[in-house]
Amino acid sequence: MRVEIAGAGLMGRLIGWRLTQGGADVTLRERASRDAPESAAHVAAAMLAPVSEFPDADPAVFEMGRASLELWPPMLDALGVPYGVDGSLLFAHGPDGPLLDKFHRSLGALGETEARWVDADEVGRLEPALADRFQRGLYLPHEGWLDNRALLAALEPRCGTIRFDDAVDPRALRADVVIDCRGIGAALPGLRGVRGEAIRVRAPEVALARPVRLMHPRYQLYAAPRPDDEYVIGATQIESASTKPVTVRSALELLSAAFALHAGFAEAEILELSTGLRPAYADNLPRIEWDGAVLRVNGLYRHGFLIAPVLLEHIVSEIEKSWTSSATATA
Repeated sequence: MRVEIAGAGLMGRLIGWRLTQGGADVTLRERASRDAPESAAHVAAAMLAPVSEFPDADPAVFEMGRASLELWPPMLDALGVPYGVDGSLLFAHGPDGPLLDKFHRSLGALGETEARWVDADEVGRLEPALADRFQRGLYLPHEGWLDNRALLAALEPRCGTIRFDDAVDPRALRADVVIDCRGIGAALPGLRGVRGEAIRVRAPEVALARPVRLMHPRYQLYAAPRPDDEYVIGATQIESASTKPVTVRSALELLSAAFALHAGFAEAEILELSTGLRPAYADNLPRIEWDGAVLRVNGLYRHGFLIAPVLLEHIVSEIEKSWTSSATATA
């Protein structure tokens, strides 16, 4: 089976990897250069956090996220990608405590019974670096993180042949299967860009083993760990399609909130200030649909890493059905 994929972001590479494992001849065409990636996956914090995301997500995303948590570990182990599934912690400073209470009440809609309050002593056991900094928090055991850039790098030599600097119209491609994974670059009707901003730092004085979130009236700050004392610091989405660099205001807010989380961030090295556009439809749900002979995969919004394994299974099933149908018709 010869496959052409437009877009070499997260889903394009995962699909290429899976199909290549099955013996397919896969070519990915990416409009960006190798040295200047543009995909939302490159900027993402890549938190596997279905419960944390639930207040801002459809129940279907929550279910896909929980199922994907079971599928990610064997995939990441096979690729040698760093990850952790030891839960996450949510905190709020004194005046923002009611926000944490409200979030906890919202978990009742999930029937989520394993999320639990932790006191200062247990916070210290879970994250010694945060001992004595918070008197209480919420521990969500069914959450985790993965190293997004390590995953993209591990997939690159395994997903087929990637042709960078190659912007294409998928409808012009000729292959047994053509897949459109261009994200916001597809410019499809009803698709909007949702801006995300993140700061990467190296903070040897901070030692966090799991994602930590800090509730705030205007945003929910997150700090996601990476190997070598690195962290990705960001907040919730911005309804804007701007690709301009991170603003001074955003940088100040994110860094001030990080310092409020742990004073060790004051001495951190700023490695990168990044922006990315997540592709989203009006309902913020992903779509896998045929447009003639092209299979479109888009609208993953801010949940790409959270739900990717489940989407991958659906996509491969669609491709196999199409391939089988085509082979039967030819016979």
